[in-house]
Amino acid sequence: MVIDSSRAPVGIFATDFDGTLHMPGRDFHREDILALECLGRMNILRVIATGRSPFSFDRMMGKRSLPVDYLVLSSGAGIQDYRTGEFIRTASANEALTSRAVNWLRNSGYDFCVQAEFPRNHVFTYSYSSGSNPDLERRIAIYADFCREIRKGDEKSVSTQIVIIVPPGRQDGVVREVTDSLGESYNVLRTTSPLDGQSLWVEIFPAGVSKSSGVEWLAARYGLCGSDAAAVGNDYNDHDLLQWARHAFVVKDSPEHLKTRFREVSSVNEGGVAQAARLWLVETGQLSGEDCWPV
Repeated sequence: MVIDSSRAPVGIFATDFDGTLHMPGRDFHREDILALECLGRMNILRVIATGRSPFSFDRMMGKRSLPVDYLVLSSGAGIQDYRTGEFIRTASANEALTSRAVNWLRNSGYDFCVQAEFPRNHVFTYSYSSGSNPDLERRIAIYADFCREIRKGDEKSVSTQIVIIVPPGRQDGVVREVTDSLGESYNVLRTTSPLDGQSLWVEIFPAGVSKSSGVEWLAARYGLCGSDAAAVGNDYNDHDLLQWARHAFVVKDSPEHLKTRFREVSSVNEGGVAQAARLWLVETGQLSGEDCWPV
């Protein structure tokens, strides 16, 4: 079900995907899906804001579909109309930004991947100089048909983002070093590897690309802002989105850093997205606390 295009949306609800809406190695909680369907009937925009590329999202979903209106993909690098499949907004790093970051990373000895221009950013080149990085090796194996080792001149290209992969035990100070060294022309995001759940991924985007900027852009199209929004997440790369939305929630298994700053709801395995949506609706007077919801 899509929202009624003849009426202006009354709010916007954004959720992270992996570990928030999608249960790792499983599927979706029934109450979360019901909640998204109910939000649509209430003419509330429903957005998934994910770090996944279009290829990764489509491959994971297969023939399944979700009751949502938009996807903010690759942490804000692209926005897709979920009903039509059209990419309505994209952003990339130009050759100069890509080249500068790649050269610094090479000199600093980091292992990293340079993702191709959106929406083909499942294709990448990589630099593996450490000699020991199981998470990077796993990523290379998964995308064997879409990646190769970086060659001289590859840095002079347009890219969506650069992903630094740092194994456990080497992570102290990495995000700060990258942020301070590259400067204000880039947005540096921290996230946890979706592959091993332990390695640090540091994603380097051009300045202005983030989950919050993508959702904010969508909201503005409909005359909405952060005060009309609720968001729910579970990891460091959701932090900016959670700060933007007036009503922000994190699921139970989120890092302590997030749980001390935002309200905690049930885990992904217990319908945390539905609980967050219900709390938001009650607090904004769109639902009575005594109502049975979602139904």
